[in-house]
Amino acid sequence: MGTEISKKETYSEEDELAFKNKLKEETDLLRKWFKERSFKHTGAMTGIELEAWLVDQDMMPNPCGAEFIKELGIEQIVPEISKFNFEINSSPYELEGKVFSKLRQELKSLWGDCASWTENNEAAPVLMGTLATLRDNMLDLENMSPQNRYFAINDQIIKMRGGKRPNIAFEGKDEVKLEFESVLVECAATSLQVHLSVSQDEAARYYNASLIASPLMIAISANSPYFFGRELWDESRIAVFEQAVAMDCFVGNRGNLIQRVTLGDDFVKGCLMELFEQNFDHYPVLLPEVSETDPKEMTHIKMHNGTIWRWNRPIIGENKDGSPHLRIEHRAPSAGPTIVDSVANTAFFLGLVDYLANLEIPPESCIDFQEVQENFYKASRQSYYCKVKWIDGKMWDMQDLLLNEVYPQVKNALIKRGIHKDDIIEYMDEIIYPRLKKGINGARWQKAFVHMHGKKFQQLMETYLENQKKDLPVHLWSL
Repeated sequence: MGTEISKKETYSEEDELAFKNKLKEETDLLRKWFKERSFKHTGAMTGIELEAWLVDQDMMPNPCGAEFIKELGIEQIVPEISKFNFEINSSPYELEGKVFSKLRQELKSLWGDCASWTENNEAAPVLMGTLATLRDNMLDLENMSPQNRYFAINDQIIKMRGGKRPNIAFEGKDEVKLEFESVLVECAATSLQVHLSVSQDEAARYYNASLIASPLMIAISANSPYFFGRELWDESRIAVFEQAVAMDCFVGNRGNLIQRVTLGDDFVKGCLMELFEQNFDHYPVLLPEVSETDPKEMTHIKMHNGTIWRWNRPIIGENKDGSPHLRIEHRAPSAGPTIVDSVANTAFFLGLVDYLANLEIPPESCIDFQEVQENFYKASRQSYYCKVKWIDGKMWDMQDLLLNEVYPQVKNALIKRGIHKDDIIEYMDEIIYPRLKKGINGARWQKAFVHMHGKKFQQLMETYLENQKKDLPVHLWSL
């Protein structure tokens, strides 16, 4: 969840005012950068963040994260909000050639380091959107990671909600309605986050393409059907995260309340500055950590932006020469089920946004944002097995849309991008295509297992972990 802070106690009004002044100064400078076209784009780069779990020998969440992170001592492996979560950050890669093979090789190496530590400590790392064995009594502050940031976020959110604790309430086949003492319940929502650097000219088109792509990415990657033993949405993680840090921030274009975790309010009309203006004008500052840094470093904008959890987030980054660049962080896909599935999902997303962003007629002019939003929640509930509105104005069965309409376009976009044919064959033809053909994802495999064997979640996790260790793509998993 971002940069560490110096303290975890409640901030004062003076802190908030000082932060807001710094934020205004940086927002004014950022507005000038957009106007003067200061962003430098030297070529498309990509990289990912992959969140994961730690489990014990009984397949229950293992709160050994602090020791795990410290003893591993690997810069790319960092803590998440709970002691039984962690995150892997990949290196940035040029989006060309065998980029996905390189990404997979790095992730497998880092995952191997994680597995080596856990084998010696009666634990195991697991890639799963929502851990099937998680129970509500495990979500107390004792299991929050020790970093100040997480305690401060929890305190600030509950303070801004007038002391109201998080409530998680939604239904699928079963129903859940529970209150929690803290926002730690957000840990039940681990994801794959894909970064793509974009030029200032293309940024709005790519951001809008990411919004339109989000329901499709949820469908192919859904991996969290069980929450506290209840069968809910195929991608329950979406509802859990949105409700864990729910805060009404402003009234949107249609009179609806926009939350802290959100798909957004509308498409970007002109440039990404619109989103940073929205950040400044409408989102209360959550972590008013004041730093005496040069405004060019955008320290306060980054801190603020990092606590607004859009499913597609605009990012201000730096090139090696110190010049600023623009990135889009796509946060919709679930983690797992394997490294190879996560890399294939990354490839599919990058091809999909390339296709959408380069259409002659901008797709955002062909579909309403509200329709994209409806697609997003339909996919969260049923993944492949829902009807969605597409940019051709027609209603499609999601699986049919992905397989017969979108998949060929994504593959063609990757070819145009200059991705090596071996990578396209391996990740598209041999993983994504058969997954779409079978209508399989992590959620569908988990549900099939439970429907066959009953709600034996330890057994489910043992079988899941056995398949994961083989790095077999999920469409090849047995029950």
